[in-house]
Amino acid sequence: MKDGFERRALLLHLGEVIETVACLLKRQGGPGSVHQLAEADTSLASLPLLEQVSPRMTPVEFAQRASAAFCTWPSELLEAELNREELASTVQRHLFAGNPDGWRAYVAELRAEVPWFGEGVPVPEALTEAISAAVADTPETEAPEAGDVERARNSEASPRESVETSERIYPSWPWKSGA
Repeated sequence: MKDGFERRALLLHLGEVIETVACLLKRQGGPGSVHQLAEADTSLASLPLLEQVSPRMTPVEFAQRASAAFCTWPSELLEAELNREELASTVQRHLFAGNPDGWRAYVAELRAEVPWFGEGVPVPEALTEAISAAVADTPETEAPEAGDVERARNSEASPRESVETSERIYPSWPWKSGA
């Protein structure tokens, strides 16, 4: 049952990140950093993630990096077995490359709810802001059309069961009791 509470905590955190992105993009008033916006706006100052990321990160850059860092979380959190290391390493790669102190602070805060978060993910001391900028400048691939999302995700995946059958798609939700 503990796993269910940890998954719930991670989903709530994902919601907070999405809300942070929305707030930043709504309030973006120029070329300032997310730290500068947080200092000027008390509602943004209450979001600790903004203090943990690089002081030079702009709101648009934060939105891009957060999207890349958390885009796999919904599907990962629905898997029967969590890939704990992958959940943490994607966030580290996209939001905290070149910022080991920010990463440590982020992990410490999230571990209050999810004690294993960040375990097995080494803190990359040698990474620089230049490397993180290179990640942001990587050319994007063409996005699949709306109807092709399932095919684009994994064309070799085993077919899903129909929702019209009496069988459940996810045989056991980890956070529900076996009623």
